[in-house]
This record gives sequence, C-alpha cells and structure tokens, in this order.
Amino acid sequence: MSTTSVVSSPHLQLPDTQAVLTVLATLADINLNANVAKLVTINAGVQVGITKVNLTIADVDAQLELIVRLGHLADIVERVFQSLDLNPLLINTLNGVTAALDNVVGEVDGLLGSITQGGTTLSFLVDNLGNIVQQVGGTSSIVGNYLQNMTYTGTSQSVGNGLTQKTYSYSALGSLVNIVFNSAGQIVQAAVAKATGSGSSGSSGSVSNSTQSATAAVSSVLARN
Repeated sequence: MSTTSVVSSPHLQLPDTQAVLTVLATLADINLNANVAKLVTINAGVQVGITKVNLTIADVDAQLELIVRLGHLADIVERVFQSLDLNPLLINTLNGVTAALDNVVGEVDGLLGSITQGGTTLSFLVDNLGNIVQQVGGTSSIVGNYLQNMTYTGTSQSVGNGLTQKTYSYSALGSLVNIVFNSAGQIVQAAVAKATGSGSSGSSGSVSNSTQSATAAVSSVLARN
C-alpha cells in the first residue's frame, strides 16, 4: 500500500495584526493506492487547487485547514491484512486458483476438425461463446453455434472443480464433441471425442479430428496446478 501526498502547507497560521496572502497557484494531491493479494484493489484520491488569490486580513486570528479523510479505505485494507495474518494459506490458495483459471481460459478454443474441399483446407473450432468458427488460411468466420448446429446426446459428467462435460453430436463433421462448461455455463474447453464415420454431404476429402478428449485436456490443466 502506498500513500502519496503533495501539500504545500496543510495549516496556515495568521498573526493577530495583519497578513497579506497572495497565491499564484497551489495544489494539494492526495492518493491512496492499495493492492492486497488480488483480494482488494483501491485507487482513490483527492485533488484541490487554488489559483490567483490575493487576500488581506487585519486584526483577525484565523486558521485555514485542509482535511481529507480516507480512513474508511484504510480500514478496508487493514481488515484484509488482518484476515491474511490469521489465514496465511489464503494467499497460496488464491494464487493457485488464479493460475488454474488462467490455464483453463487459455485453452478455451477447441479444434473440431478440418475438411479438404477443392484443394482448400477448412478448419472448424468452437470459441468460448459457443460459436462454430470456420478458418480458411488466416481468415475466420462464424458459421453456426453449438446450440443450433449440434445435437445434445444426453451424456453429461462432472470433471471436477465445478466443471461439467457434455457430449454433442456434430453431423457436419460426423463427430462427437465433448464441451466443458464452468459453473456459470460458460465454455472452457471443446474437443472431438471420436468420429462417427459420417460427414456432411457435398464435402470431399478426409476429416481430421483432434485426438484428445475434453476430459483429458481439463485433467492435464488441473494436474499442472
């Protein structure tokens, strides 16, 4: 946690007789930046400025005071530190969960297979939104969605860590596809389980499929963590 303060004079004491105050420019900039174990991130601040002030005070006892209260934010950070002090294993747990999440998200896109048609290779994959994406060379285009273009086989199983694998039939490539969802229903992995032997009409050539199932992919990700 770092707190920075640039204040020229927080208190201005005036004599009892007479004072002449001329201010061309003064700036008070107070910032609170805190990041605790990826639990709490705070960035708050106050900026106060005065420009071109000419003030004459006679026979007055006065005091000018600038108060900026960031106590509540500091209390939040302090409570987080106290919790970590009582439960130091929380830091290791949080780091492990973050690493596992990063690895799973990094493997969201799942290659379904490819078709050679007219000398051109068309590759198909599922993105994290459930779209079926066709790739030709360096060009990608959405050609469908797993909900509309695949048929749920009714097979579902838990693969741990709140992930659920469901098997769909994709007749366009003649294959069964395992799609893994997290607890929020978002896709984290898609992979071909096996080819069913039937492809879509009008396609020529061979269909090449991924040999790694979603279960193995997720298991390897979790094993690394």
